[in-house]
Parts: sequence; structure tokens; C-alpha cells
Amino acid sequence: MTPIRVASAATGSALGTGFLVLATLLVLLLAASVVALLVQRVRRRRHDAEARALAERLRRDAYHDALTGLLNREGFLHVAAEPLADGGAVAVVDLVLLGAVNDTLGHARGELFVRLAAERLTGAGAGVAGDGFVAARLEGDTFAVVLPRVDGRDAHRAAEVLRELLLPPYLVEGVRFEAPVVVGVAADGPWLADVPAGPERTSALLRRADVALAATRDGGEPVRCYEPSMGERAARRLRLIRGFSAAVARRDVRVDFQPVVSLGERTVIGVEALARWDHPELGLLLPDEFVPVLEATGQIGELTSFVLGEALAAARRWLDRGMRLSVAVNVAVANLGNPGFPDEVASLLVAHRVPAELLTLELTESGVSSEREVALPVLRRLHGLGCRIAVDDFGTGQSSLAHLRRLPVDQVKIDKSFVLGMGTECGDVAVVRAIVEMGHTLGLQVVAEGVERAAVRAALAEMGCDVAQGYLVSRPLPAGCFDAWLDSLDVRPREPGTAAGPRTLIA
Repeated sequence: MTPIRVASAATGSALGTGFLVLATLLVLLLAASVVALLVQRVRRRRHDAEARALAERLRRDAYHDALTGLLNREGFLHVAAEPLADGGAVAVVDLVLLGAVNDTLGHARGELFVRLAAERLTGAGAGVAGDGFVAARLEGDTFAVVLPRVDGRDAHRAAEVLRELLLPPYLVEGVRFEAPVVVGVAADGPWLADVPAGPERTSALLRRADVALAATRDGGEPVRCYEPSMGERAARRLRLIRGFSAAVARRDVRVDFQPVVSLGERTVIGVEALARWDHPELGLLLPDEFVPVLEATGQIGELTSFVLGEALAAARRWLDRGMRLSVAVNVAVANLGNPGFPDEVASLLVAHRVPAELLTLELTESGVSSEREVALPVLRRLHGLGCRIAVDDFGTGQSSLAHLRRLPVDQVKIDKSFVLGMGTECGDVAVVRAIVEMGHTLGLQVVAEGVERAAVRAALAEMGCDVAQGYLVSRPLPAGCFDAWLDSLDVRPREPGTAAGPRTLIA
């Protein structure tokens, strides 16, 4: 019996050891599970913290400008709602300088200027607006500021103070720049009665401040408060923007022609093509009203193409009648920034079978001066086609002689303000004489615009001015009326052996 007891004891011992091992394993597994759970919880918390940090960073990026750290437009709409809850105003500030800094020192320095402007705006705005100060960078060097708890008059005064604090020159890597600084302001008022508080009200104020800012660019005071009449003008501009393409298709847009006369021989040698818009509701619109709108919205190319086509079609019609009349078409800076523009002009010349030398492209002195480096290659290609290049409104820009020497120019047109003043202002007579002499020294043809009196025409002829146009000769006329006007003039017979057709005489 003894061996059996020994075996049982051994078996019990083995079973005890097995249970101990199993228990140990269970404890280890339980501990491992607990550790895994703890690690997972730590990781989840870390992940949650990282997710919250990422969400916060994304939220901040969505509402803030990366360059300056200020709010962006979307962030401004939300954050500005609180300080505007008790009334106030929004001011939109444009320093009008970033383009000059970029052109002079490059875009990296332009960004430096924007940061300097943002820092100055933050300091100035906090002093003007107090505890409710909120600022945002909308775009470029244009910023928005909340002026809390002020009415229209106080808002205008606060905006003037803010502007004065932003006017001192900016030093960008040793170069001094003076910012013009214009401000548009919109204050809380009855016109906001139906607009709910919050981002929607902020947006309404911001839109109207933008409208007031646009009014400062039309001249006058550098700080303008929004008025309902400005909103009417903005609505009018919007109607023009939306309706232009359809107006061209309906032929509501037309081209009138104003004759250009040789002062020496008193003959009609060409015309200037001028766009007119017969709007069904707004009446007859002149280029001064709709061209700036089209330039701002990128539709000016469509207008230029239309006028070019109409002008060259008229030139072909006159050639077929034996009259070799040049046509002058105004060209916008945006056209000169389009590398494909010379190809378009070349195609139209071929399509209408008009010699290139009968097309004159007119550009404003101020426009080409501001974008000279972009425009110059396109101008050279146009000149290479054989087209004539004219500088319009000459005498009103800056560094006129320097610009002329670099441009492929054939003609200068004296700004009509000087010509109109010749009858009463000795200074204007001196300016016109100087331009005529300078133009001839550079080998250019000189045109006087705005000739309305016979005495002025005689004085221009005495100075040696080459060409004149103005109401003394004729107002701009629709194509049919212009043809009738031509037919009413005396005609000089064509000289034998000459290629040119009959030339009309002016009394």
C-alpha cells in the first residue's frame, strides 16, 4: 500500500504545481490586459489631445491670416459680431502701397511690409477702438477694423484718427515708402433693422464699408462713410457687370466715330472709335461709366474685341469707297497684359483686309506707366505688326519724357484739359506748346483733343500741332450718321498716280 500513497502524494504535488503555474499565467495575462488597457487609454487620450490640438489649429487657420496672424475675412465675420452687438461701425483700411513695394523690392519684401502694416494697425486700432478692438486682413494691404459703440459721426472721426496713425512712412529694408491710406466706414443704422445680429450683420457692415472704400477711389476725401446713394451706385455697377455680354449680343453696345483732322491741310485723315451703351433702363452710357467696371471684372477684353471688330469693319467699308481713313481704338492695361492680344489684332486685320498702318492703338500714359514692364513686350509686338501706337491724355502722367523714350510710340495726344484751357489760361498754352515741341523733337505726331473753338485751332496750327479732334469739327457720330457727315463735305479729287482715295476738306 505504501507505493500507492507515494504516487498519490506525487500526483497531488504535480497538480498543485500545475495550478500554481496556471494561476501565475492567469495573473500575468490579467496584468498584461490591464497594462494594455492602460496603454490604450493613454494612447487614446494622447490621440484625443492631438485631435483637439489639430482641430484647434485648423479652426485657427480657417479664421486667421497666415502671414500676419490677424483674423481673415471669415474669422472677422464671426469674431466681430460680439463687439458690434451694442452698435458700432466697421472700417475697411487700404494702404494702397503693396504693389509699389512688390515692384520695387520684390514679393518677399512686400510680405514684410504687410506684417509691418499689420503691427502698426494693431497698435493704432487698440488705441482708437479700445477694448472692442478687432482687426482682420482681408487681402493684400487691405484690413478691416471694428469701431465699437460709435455712431456715424464718431466713426468717421475715429477712422480719420486711425488713418493719421497709419500715414507715417514705412521703412522696408532701408527704403522709405509713404502709404496714401484710404478708409471706408459703415456705421450701424436704420438700414440694418431687418438684418439679424451676428455674422450676417457684420457681413452687411463690411459690404457697405467696401462700397464706401470704393467711393474714396473715385476722388475726394480719403475717409468716406457709407451713404445709401453709394449703395445705389454699387447696384448700378452690378447691373452693368451682369448685363454687358447680353448687351453686346443684342447690339445695345455700339461704336461711334469722331473725325480726326489734319491741321495743315484741314482734311479728315481718320477717326477715333468710341464705345457707347444704349442701356434699356439706364439710358445712354458713356465709357467713363462702364469701362472702369469692365476693367475691374475682367470683361474689358470683350469690349476691346468688339470695338476693334467694328472699327476695322468701318475702315474696310471706307476703303471700298475710296477713302483711306485710319481708325484709333482705346486699349486697356489689361489688354496689354494679355500675351495673346497681338495675335487677336493680327487676325482681325487679316479678316477685315485692313492694312495694319491704318490701325492706331491708344493707351493712357498713366496706365502704361504703372504696368510698363508687363506692357512693353506686347506693345513691341503690336508695333511690329505695323500698327501705330498713341499715348492718350498726355501731360497728366509722371515722368512723361522718360516713358516715351522707352515705348514704341508714334503719336501723343495732348490731354483735352490743356487744350480747353488755351483760350483763358496762359499756362495751358505754354504746356501745349512744350508738348508739341517735345513730340516733334522725338519724331512723334502730335494730336490735340478737345478743340472746340476756331481761335484754339488757329493757335494749334501756328504752333505746328499736326492733328486735331473735338466738337469744332464734329461730335462722335454713329456709323450711319458719320457716313452721311462725310458725304456732306467737299471732296478733293484723287491725284493721278496716288494710291489714296478722295480726301474730305474741312472749312
